[in-house]
Amino acid sequence: MEQIDRVRNATQAAKGFASSSAGQLARIEGLVTVACILVGSLVVSNSRRRHDGRFMARLVVWGAFMFNFPVISYTIGLMQSSSIRNELFVVWACFLLLLLGSADTMTAFSFNDSSQQTRSMMNQALHVVYLLFLILYYKGQLRGSFLVILFLLWCLSVVRLGLRCKAYRSTCRSRGLIRENQVVFEYMKYEPLNSPGIQGGVYNAETMEGYIYLVDGKEVKKVQYGEEVIRVSYREPETVVDVPGIDTAPDIAGAETGDAHQLRVDAEKTVDVARIWQCKGKLLQYGGDKGASRRRDLCLSFALFRILRLRFAVDHVGNIFFPFQSDKCRDFVVKGLLSDDEDLDRAFRVVEAELGFLFDFFYARYPSIKDTLAPDLIVYAAILATSIFTLFSPDLLKYQPTGVSANIFIHGFNLDLLVTRLAIVWYILLESYQFLSLFIFSDWHKVKMLCRYVRKESWHMALVEIPLKVLCYFTFSKYWKGSIGQYFILDNAHPHPVKSFLSWISLEALDSSQMTKSISLPLDVREAVLRQLKAIAGKVTDGRMWLYEMGIVDLDLDRDCLLGQTYARYIMTWHIATSICSYGKEVAELNARKQAAELIASKQENASKEAVELMKNHAVATKLSGYCAYPMAFKPDLVPDSTYTSLSMARGTLHNAREFLGKCKSNKEKYDKLIALGKIQSTNHEVRFLSEGARIAVYLVEKIKTEEERWRVLATFWANMMLWIGSSDRAVAHATSMATGGEFITLIWALLTHAYVVDKLQENGGNSGLHMQLNKNQDGQEATS
Repeated sequence: MEQIDRVRNATQAAKGFASSSAGQLARIEGLVTVACILVGSLVVSNSRRRHDGRFMARLVVWGAFMFNFPVISYTIGLMQSSSIRNELFVVWACFLLLLLGSADTMTAFSFNDSSQQTRSMMNQALHVVYLLFLILYYKGQLRGSFLVILFLLWCLSVVRLGLRCKAYRSTCRSRGLIRENQVVFEYMKYEPLNSPGIQGGVYNAETMEGYIYLVDGKEVKKVQYGEEVIRVSYREPETVVDVPGIDTAPDIAGAETGDAHQLRVDAEKTVDVARIWQCKGKLLQYGGDKGASRRRDLCLSFALFRILRLRFAVDHVGNIFFPFQSDKCRDFVVKGLLSDDEDLDRAFRVVEAELGFLFDFFYARYPSIKDTLAPDLIVYAAILATSIFTLFSPDLLKYQPTGVSANIFIHGFNLDLLVTRLAIVWYILLESYQFLSLFIFSDWHKVKMLCRYVRKESWHMALVEIPLKVLCYFTFSKYWKGSIGQYFILDNAHPHPVKSFLSWISLEALDSSQMTKSISLPLDVREAVLRQLKAIAGKVTDGRMWLYEMGIVDLDLDRDCLLGQTYARYIMTWHIATSICSYGKEVAELNARKQAAELIASKQENASKEAVELMKNHAVATKLSGYCAYPMAFKPDLVPDSTYTSLSMARGTLHNAREFLGKCKSNKEKYDKLIALGKIQSTNHEVRFLSEGARIAVYLVEKIKTEEERWRVLATFWANMMLWIGSSDRAVAHATSMATGGEFITLIWALLTHAYVVDKLQENGGNSGLHMQLNKNQDGQEATS
């Protein structure tokens, strides 16, 4: 009974304190602190969002993104409606408003959340009005210096809001997908005129000669033939050839005699990748140091981003279709990006930076490369100077509350004053971090400055080059998470009871975290895919003809197990076959690989090259197999097959595996049972994909006697599989995955786009039979002869 009375008394005391002036003030101080934490969490987490796909990181970003506006709005409203009067309220409200401006760099949490930036601008405008009312409300109580400083900060907030609205209009998604895409689309119409097949000229994928991928240029709007078009001037080739269905240069540029001079002047402001590579300045000079190469590649990444963005604007400007350019585009990737066998990873570095631009375009606020930073720099400097002056102003250093002000003192220490100073310092830190990361050291700003460096030969001097080198050296964030998911269906044949319960109670929402793992993407895996792309010269197939020519797959196996397979079925069958082969490795071979690893670790020169190569190929094959199964089961939008088909095959095969292998106590028992299944001459349709995968595994074991050769074949096959499923029309799905850290398959998708592999490679109805391909090849040879 006494305990109940104590609880009742404590509750009544708490209610009394909450309704008192001190309680109201404590609540406002608490909300100010929470608002500062939310904004800080949003700023820091948002800068890491494109390379941190962890659930907790996404939860923090989502929470801060959803609640920072409501909390700050409620706090400012509480200050206005409160019965207590405290002149520091206005200081808190002012810096909360400034903090809101620092937290508006995330324009969308998900791909479909495209109107978030508009709401952000409207909310900030509303808070500016709130702040003005608050200043006027406390005008008689505010000290002279406070009134002047706060009114100045309010004016600067209005100016900065205007700059944000202007920036929003020039960088919003709708403008980028319509106006800027039209500019790129129209400019790329000149590409056929620059093609060797038409002009008789040459192109060089290493020096970028003949490639006109647009980086920046002066946009000119005009009405031509009844249409309003926006174009960037292009230097007209010496010889103009009429191409059926393609406008010639005079038609496109409107090169009438009166406009010729102006066109030449505007063309000098156009920067494409060929001009970047031809730049004589040390900062970008071809054949210079690695730093110059990286800076050229950054500009190339931006140009490729502008082309890749066309894939999201089919309804606005049309499909990516540049006639006569398929060979030239393939050469750009194969003979350009992949020209150096010692640095194949350059291709992915270029694409990673390209996707960084794409992420910013869809999910973040970014500076336009056409706008100057001078107004933002001036406003930032003015706000920073005013904030620092406020922090060290005599009125704040010697602050004493007036008789009508409510303040909280703890052992003689003014808690309100502490909250005020912390809010100001917090704003200064966040605003400086945002300004440096968003404007000064952003890739957008780097590209803009490098384009100016190309245009102005007067900048080719150490006084300018050294600051630009420093600018390009620093990067605040990685481009993507750099890891891949791993999902092995046969490894999940024995579900844990707790995991099964969690899967049931969460309606399978937790299956991804329970049945998969994430690993850092090994360099060997990246290079295996790139090496395969170079080996096939960019001409991607499903790999069956190569297996047939190797004598591994015959027409009977193809007819029984592979004919008519869609993407999802093809992945699933080979995933099962690879897992069976992995189970079949003998203990002695495992020990040999372990011994080789120990020798490598100790840097002993006598390490077995065969064992090392076996380890490498086994890792490449199994990791790519596990990764291909991962999107099938948990991100089916990324697989160029129907999402229902991918999900149903993944779930059905898992169910079959749990029933068929439920009594197996080891991988050896699984292997024996599956091999026995594979030796049956016909497919068991009750466990269809297990049966087909087992039959392929039997072929691999019987046709390829050595482990080294078997895993070499499988590593090559899976590298080719990544290319096979990488080309698709799922642009939105790839952009959506970028909001959660990105996926390896998205890098391949973007790279293949620039090799002019832009659509699904598989015909409707699934794989055609090998016998049909052989007949087609034979007919083609006869026709040629």
